[in-house]
Amino acid sequence: MRIKLASWYGDKAPGEEIDVDEPTAKALRRDGLVAQPANETAQEEQVPAKTAEEPAQPEPETGRKKR
Repeated sequence: MRIKLASWYGDKAPGEEIDVDEPTAKALRRDGLVAQPANETAQEEQVPAKTAEEPAQPEPETGRKKR
C-alpha cells in the first residue's frame, strides 16, 4: 500500500509517498501521520470539484418566529 505522509515519519518528510504494509498503514492513520492514500491523490486531481459550481440554497424556515 502506498501512502502520502502528513507529518514526519522517521527520516521521511511530510508530503512524501512511501510503501507500507496494511498494519503499518492502519497504525500511521490512527496516529494522524497519513495525509491520504497515494492512489487517491491521482484520482482527485483528475476529477473537478462540483461543490464550488453549485449555488447554496437557503434552508426553509420552520418553527417559531422571533418577535
